Amino acid sequence: MTGASPSRVDAVTRLFAVGATLLFAVLIGRIVQLQVAPGARLAAHVASRTSGTPLESSRGDLLDRRGRALSTSLYGYRVIVDPERLPQDPGAVIVALSESLGLEPDAVGAKVMSRMIVNDQRRAAAPTGESRPLDDLIRAVERRLGIKNAAPNEPVAPPEQSASALVRYIPIGSEMNLAQAHAIEAMNLPGVWLERRPMREYPGGLAAASIVGKAGLRDASLDQMGLMGAEKLLDERLRESDGRARYVRDAWGRPLWVERGAWNAGNSGESVRLSLDLELQRIAIEELRRGVEEADATGGRLVMLNPSTGEVLAMADLLREVPDAKPFPWLEKDETTGEWTSPHGELPRDERDRPRYITSIEDPRRDIHPALGRNRCVEDLYEPGSTFKPFVWSAGWEAGLIDGDEILKHEFNLYKTQCGRTVEDVTFRHELSWHDVLKFSSNIGMAKLSERMSEKQLQNAVARFGFGTRTDLGLPGESTGIVTSAKDWTLYSQTYVSIGHEIGVTPVQMVRAFSAFARSGELAGTLPRLTLVADEGDASRAGIIVRVLPPEVAVLARSGMLGVAERLDEKLKRKHPDEPEPRYSMFGKSGTAQIPCVPPPGKKRPRGAGGYYQSQYNSSFIAAAPAQHPEIVVLVVIDDPGPSRVRVREHYGSSVAGPVVRRVTDRALTYMGVPSDRADEVAISD
Repeated sequence: MTGASPSRVDAVTRLFAVGATLLFAVLIGRIVQLQVAPGARLAAHVASRTSGTPLESSRGDLLDRRGRALSTSLYGYRVIVDPERLPQDPGAVIVALSESLGLEPDAVGAKVMSRMIVNDQRRAAAPTGESRPLDDLIRAVERRLGIKNAAPNEPVAPPEQSASALVRYIPIGSEMNLAQAHAIEAMNLPGVWLERRPMREYPGGLAAASIVGKAGLRDASLDQMGLMGAEKLLDERLRESDGRARYVRDAWGRPLWVERGAWNAGNSGESVRLSLDLELQRIAIEELRRGVEEADATGGRLVMLNPSTGEVLAMADLLREVPDAKPFPWLEKDETTGEWTSPHGELPRDERDRPRYITSIEDPRRDIHPALGRNRCVEDLYEPGSTFKPFVWSAGWEAGLIDGDEILKHEFNLYKTQCGRTVEDVTFRHELSWHDVLKFSSNIGMAKLSERMSEKQLQNAVARFGFGTRTDLGLPGESTGIVTSAKDWTLYSQTYVSIGHEIGVTPVQMVRAFSAFARSGELAGTLPRLTLVADEGDASRAGIIVRVLPPEVAVLARSGMLGVAERLDEKLKRKHPDEPEPRYSMFGKSGTAQIPCVPPPGKKRPRGAGGYYQSQYNSSFIAAAPAQHPEIVVLVVIDDPGPSRVRVREHYGSSVAGPVVRRVTDRALTYMGVPSDRADEVAISD
């Protein structure tokens, strides 16, 4: 056999090499063309092979002042339904899923079926021959990237991104813990998968819910609620910043590798210690609940403050259903006829025939969760009554209108004021010193003082203590209060404001103002800046925020209020002789005022209704302890003590709110480790 000539072999070799080179060039060109200018049908499939996924970070924790968790971040799971992967008849899946989640099958079915109908409409509207976008190329997201498939090998679809894309992402229900997620996973339901999500847990429980608030609340009956309470106030410090990882994927969308520098970890949020103390909060709620029930009241409010730092140590707000309370017969306008009618009947003409009416503002969201309700300690107003007297009394003393040696003499328990109205005292005494005016809460003495003050002096006294302005505590919905303006001020205002009427305040305004008497040394007579964040060694916290009284006047006012607390203790000893003696001295003031009858928006008072509910009151007591160097200020407001207490004149602040303050004060200071200072006589000094 004759071999091929070398020249022919060389020619074939060269021809093959040229052909291979040309073929390789064509392939390279085609690749370049596909990468640079792919056709319309291919464009959706040749996008960048680099994908990204967020790297989750944790929101910071909210802690109480001793480091106990009030709010913390965990990870949970949420059910996601892909309607494109459901069986032709999804009824069985929907029922099984609904029962497992504790939801109504009709509600879940309506949500899923509506999206399936939308998909059918979009599919029908798609141009003939148009390929489905990535139907068979949806990448499988790894479990470590935060997503678990409930049904094995189910593809994970991203949320809908355009009007023409099919709906592949339907969240069902709220977040679940790991055990609940495992139960769903074990059901192996087609078209159902689990998405790992951050969730907020509240170890502090309901005790602190109205202050802590909520972050990203979801409920079967609610949409996203966003941030509330301290979660909102401190969001900038608590908020995390997620990172991002970019990775190269294969043709099927599966992650291959992460290039250097493509992994950027996020930053977790800062953990913040609140000024709140969980144990003090528990004591406050426990004693307030007892006081509300003993008074047959419709509710109660309590605020505990460190007067030196302005830290809120506890804040409680309770409402209680009273079966015998009736809706007030407000007049409502009929939209059809334009006439004003009363859906709840007529107002009895004789005041003695009027029932106990509901006086609290409707708050339906509170029933869903306490964090959603109104925080009445910052939002709802009340007339302070006699607890307001120390502010006017001290302003009068500073102005030189009170002589410490003067004795006020009264022949009768009636005094006719310059405006023509008469005032009387609950406890009549023929002679009173100015210290006795505070000790025995004399309306007559305060009316006489108001007549010595000019309108400007009294108006300035109200404003200087911060009434009519927010405390800027930071909780949402805080009210400014109501103060009669200078142009509307009358002789009636001059008298009634001096005894705590014709003025609306919030509990937080009252504890801030009362702190002027409770701060020690050079800080006496100044107001603190209120805060919900624990003192972190910032010296400016305890500084003079605004001076409202000379230190000596602020300390002097304590002496009359020390007598108020002593009378309270004597009364409690007579009523409860077996209870232990109080461990701490305190000074304070009681107050009682009728509840204003203010029509809700869109309604008006019926004929015969006055400006106040008949025989329905807000009763309060505010105190600071220990008396010489106060560690706490405590205010308690008892809303609408029951008719049986009113009939026997046991509805006053000293009777229903005072005992709560005394019990809370003793328990709180004992828990705080403050040494007992109780003695027969307590000297008041700065």
